[in-house]
Amino acid sequence: MVIAIIAVLVAVLLPALGKAKSQAKKVNEISSARQLMLGWTLYAQDHQERVLKGYKHFQPGEPLPIDRSGNPVPHPINSRYPWRLAPWLGKNFGVMYANENAPLLRQFESMPDPFIATYAASVFPSLGINATFVGGDDLELPPVPRAFEQFGEFCALRTSDARRPDNLLVFSSARGPFEGKVVNGFYQVKSPYFMARRWSQDFNPADGPEAWGHVHPRFSGRAVTGMLDGHVEAMNHRELQDMQHWSNQADRPDWSLQRVR
Repeated sequence: MVIAIIAVLVAVLLPALGKAKSQAKKVNEISSARQLMLGWTLYAQDHQERVLKGYKHFQPGEPLPIDRSGNPVPHPINSRYPWRLAPWLGKNFGVMYANENAPLLRQFESMPDPFIATYAASVFPSLGINATFVGGDDLELPPVPRAFEQFGEFCALRTSDARRPDNLLVFSSARGPFEGKVVNGFYQVKSPYFMARRWSQDFNPADGPEAWGHVHPRFSGRAVTGMLDGHVEAMNHRELQDMQHWSNQADRPDWSLQRVR
């Protein structure tokens, strides 16, 4: 009888404990996202409203980010946002690496070769940046005058460019490949539409991270998102697929980038 009662209690409590654990992780990631958005906002304030570039190619002679040993961070590590935003976060990568990502990063930081930690710190922050439409992506569609002539003002380069700062997504919970497996966290997220739809219709955890542009709705179907006005929220599947959250130009959920001339 006692064993039967214990079995019933375990069956009742385990789902509740699982939900509590997931909720604690969500709260932790929301806290990280708020600090991340604070650093991102401070960067813009220090650069006359110019926002951090999502993915950047450095030009010859341009100063490079500096690692903890005082050495310039090389390409492509310096192209990803973590090392470029780090000075506005006190180089505290704990802000960018929440939950299970944090001990994984510490594991790499404890290795004898400091370059391994420098590399790892750039790859799997808990939240990826909406590089194409906020700040710019020098790989996908560089925000240069020629691109603006062809596609209009597709990319917000300054905080004042945002038509609805509370609606424009800067960061989202992400997942990506690392060391031969999929981990929670990636430095970049891609929108559901670009020239055409590029996400699968429904999120399936068994699919590769690219199926949903590295976005990961890991909290009961929601992803933590940092918005351009600085606030943080948890978006559901429908909201995450609405291009009006991704692009300043979008005027409908299934909007895609079109040539204007």
